[in-house]
Order: sequence, then structure tokens, then C-alpha cells
Amino acid sequence: MKNLKSLFTFCLCLTGFGLSIGAGAAQTNPSLNVVFPPSSKSPNFPAMQKYLMSNPVVSGATFSVSWSEVDKGPGANPQYVWSSVDDRLQPWMAAGKKVNLIVWPVSYGATNAATPAYVMNDLGSANTATCYGEKIPNYFAAAFLGPYETFVAKVIQHYASNSSVGYIRVGLGQGGEIYPVNGMQKQSSCFNTFLGWGWSDTSWSSYLMTMLDYEKGLKSPHQLMMGVTFVDSVTVTGTIAARAVADGIGFGNQGLQLSDITNYAKGQPCQGNWCALFVQYAGQVPLELQTSNKSHPDNAKPTGSLVNLLPFAAGLHATIFEIYWEDWLIAYAPNYPGYSQYHTAYAKVLQATSQGN
Repeated sequence: MKNLKSLFTFCLCLTGFGLSIGAGAAQTNPSLNVVFPPSSKSPNFPAMQKYLMSNPVVSGATFSVSWSEVDKGPGANPQYVWSSVDDRLQPWMAAGKKVNLIVWPVSYGATNAATPAYVMNDLGSANTATCYGEKIPNYFAAAFLGPYETFVAKVIQHYASNSSVGYIRVGLGQGGEIYPVNGMQKQSSCFNTFLGWGWSDTSWSSYLMTMLDYEKGLKSPHQLMMGVTFVDSVTVTGTIAARAVADGIGFGNQGLQLSDITNYAKGQPCQGNWCALFVQYAGQVPLELQTSNKSHPDNAKPTGSLVNLLPFAAGLHATIFEIYWEDWLIAYAPNYPGYSQYHTAYAKVLQATSQGN
């Protein structure tokens, strides 16, 4: 997508479907954040400093916080060591940007590097599942719930007085999501283990709502958030979103992609049903979206181009965007691959979105 002409054509096409995106809705200025920015040791860090940290379009940066990165276990003194996380935040705070946190209880990939070893040991083999080669804890077990609730409280406590913190999204499953493990139902051995622990739509919803209520009780001075993703049915996402709103917790989805636009036009659910939920709860809590991965500036599947994604999402009342750092550099860093072809269109759509246009 080399210019914005296709954006306006696309919006006219949506009107043809009877979708009056954003019609009558009060305009607000969304928060646009750099998600998972490179550390100071990365060769891309100087570009972050030069083109993004002083950029008025950039609201802040969003970082993952792995549970095991901080929690060294009850035998350590101190048990909670924050230096590695704080070091990542510091350059952005020094530049006057907001920093946002995504707490990960379980990581993605073949190795679960996020759940502390002492928790996995306390759970034992009876309370761990092997899913696509990764060891996943029994979220219902006290040996998981107790330490994780304590850690969430410690995160909120540690950053309570930090005025640079914008929001904290607490993962309730894998990563910052609400599913136990992505694709659980597609691997019978994994799914059968969860069934043996009493997993069902109802029991999982109960666990999620219990955790949301617990978070509310912590009285965080910073906005708390939750990621809404499909677990087994649309019913689960609707139930959990309703509880989040009742508890004053914002929610969003981390799978924004081209199919959301086509599905919405067909009257089908977007990822995690976020489109319908955003319309339902617009103006009640912050509503966040992260692209499923770095975008495809040529509008290729699956993610598509920001030129189409951002106006579509803003029209459905998204108030927080988590945009991959690669896309920011395409817009603003002259030496970054793709800049010469796409920076004009990307810079324009980022600027317009940040201004609520």
C-alpha cells in the first residue's frame, strides 16, 4: 500500500456493506505504542532513540514482563528482582514516554521460560501438561494460583508510584492472553490433560473471573487491562469482557489482522469477537488492539497493511494501539527496509490515527 488512496476506496466499500464505521461516535485521540521494542543492546536501538523516543506520534512503549524474570523463588533474598525490567523501561521513561507492561505467567514456544521453576516443581507432573512440546501448568492448582496472585500484586506494588506507567495487562493464560495454550483443543493429549483437571468453558470462565475480581481488589493506581481471545466459543469472550468492564478493567485483542476487516463486512466475528465487543463497550473502559504480527505494508495476508487496519480499528472505538517496532521504523527511519516505498503512507496513517482522524 504505497499511498492512502486505497484507504478511502476501502472505506467507501465498507459503506456499501451498510457498515457505518465510527458514525456518530465521539472522536478521541488513541494512544499509539511501540510494542516489544528492542533492548539497548540491539542494533536497532539507536533508531528507536533517534526516530521514536522523541516522536510526538508515539505515546509510549509496551513491554512483556516474564514472571520468572523477576520471581527468583521463595529461597532467594530478595525474591523479586526488578532490575532487568526496569532497565528496559528506563530509556523510554527518560524520553518522557509512557511505559506499559504485559505480565506473562506462561511463555510461547517449545519451552515455558515464564513460569518459575519452583512453581513447576511444586506442581509436579500431575499438574503439568505437555502441549506442542511445552510444559503448561494447571492454572486451577493452588501451587500455581497462589504464587501468581502474589506476583501480580508485587508488580502493581512495585510500579504503583511510577507516573510513567500507563497500563498493566495481566496475562491469565499463555503470554498476555486468556487461553491456556494456543490451539489446546487441536492436540488431543494436551486437551485431555486439561479435561482431567476439570477444564470446561464454565470452569475456565470461573477461573478468569476470579482472577479479574482479584485484580480489582488490588486497587491498582494504573489502568489494568486484559487480552480477550477465543478460547472455545464466543460465549467465553463475551462473559469475560462483561466482567472486566464491571471491574473497571480494560480489554483488547492481540490478533488484529486483515481477516478482521473481511469478517466484519460479512457479519462474522473478528479475532476474539473484539469488533462486536468494542461496539458494545465503547466509552466504558480502554479498548486495546495489537496487530497479530508486524504488518505487511503491501497489504498481504495474514496481517495486512496499517493503512487499512488502523482506520478500521479506530472506527470501531479502539483507544490503545500496540504497533510492532518494525512498522514504526518503516514509517520514520530512512535506513530501515521498506521506508522508501511505504513511509509516506505509514507516517500519514499513524499521524491521523494519533489525532483521532
